[in-house]
Amino acid sequence: MKKLLGVVLVLVLLVGAGMIFLVNNLDGLVKRAIETAGTDALGTPVTVQSVSVDLGGGSASLYGFAIANPAGFSNQDMMRFDELSVGIDIRSLASDVIRITNIRSVNPYVLYEMQGMSSNINAIMARFPAQEPPPEAEPAGPQPVIAIDALTVDGIQGSLQSDRLPRAVNVNLGNVAIPAVQGTPEELARQIARPLLTQLARNAGNAMTSALEGELRGRVDEATEQLRSEAEQRAQELEQQAEEEVQNAVQGLRDRIGI
Repeated sequence: MKKLLGVVLVLVLLVGAGMIFLVNNLDGLVKRAIETAGTDALGTPVTVQSVSVDLGGGSASLYGFAIANPAGFSNQDMMRFDELSVGIDIRSLASDVIRITNIRSVNPYVLYEMQGMSSNINAIMARFPAQEPPPEAEPAGPQPVIAIDALTVDGIQGSLQSDRLPRAVNVNLGNVAIPAVQGTPEELARQIARPLLTQLARNAGNAMTSALEGELRGRVDEATEQLRSEAEQRAQELEQQAEEEVQNAVQGLRDRIGI
């Protein structure tokens, strides 16, 4: 009996130690899970500076969330957030589906970069299948299923860069709405990225068109002004030349008649 109690005590201590280890390392585990799932889904590095999870308070904060530019583009972040604050339904932690009730973004930023006719956002989207594949019948390993309510990313600031623009143009890319999604972390990365990037590409494409139109109009106005200036200068030169010729002719006539 004592031996059995000893075994039970050891098991309790091991479980307790495991729980303590899990809680103490939860931030790092979540950070690595986000980076791994995001990178696998998007095909470009996804990084998070730090994560702070408060299970008791039903919240989590991601700091320095960034998606790197895909290969073939500049060595900059394509997208970044100073902070993502996540609200968690505490009751769902004991269920099969963990529910995230809201996500608040701080200082969202997007770089829309074009090389020729290709953009960095389209390069990422080209990796996505035409439609989301059905879930595997037998997943390779236990993965949490997460449900996220519909959310909106407000006030996205952007920078437009193109080999057809002499300099970067800063613009406001507006707001992006994302419908409710559910799946494993990697599935969520694709489900969120698809509507997010689609709307960003449309907003940024319109902004890029306006920027290029403004640049072309500026060049036309500059060329027109230069032609007008050159024409005025040439007219002045011709007027001065004509005046000199008239004066020379008059003086020649005076010399001939002895005036």
